Parts: sequence; structure tokens; C-alpha cells
Amino acid sequence: MNIRIVPIDQINAAAYNPRVDLQPGDLEYEKLRRSIEQFGYVEPIVWNERTGNMVGQSSVY
Repeated sequence: MNIRIVPIDQINAAAYNPRVDLQPGDLEYEKLRRSIEQFGYVEPIVWNERTGNMVGQSSVY
């Protein structure tokens, strides 16, 4: 596994992702924001370097 820091502007939401596009003010968005502020982001995302799409979260512990 290659873990590195990538600028946020290089990460795209995959168009085929079935999840809802959360926006500031949405209940789930605010819960997620508070959780990240309190605990930090503890699981790295999986990013496709070729397409720039975020494709999932790592499940490595």
C-alpha cells in the first residue's frame, strides 16, 4: 500500500458513486464534520491515480 498526501483538488467524486452528495447544513454532513473534528480522519481513502476518482475507504487497521 502506498500512502501519501494528495491535494483535495486532485480528488474527484466518482460519478458512479451511489451515495448522496452531502452538503453543509445536512444532518449527516454535520455529524460527519463533528466526528472528523473530534477524532480526526482515521481511515485513508482509496484513490485512483489515473482517473483521480475516490473509489473507497481503506479497511486496513
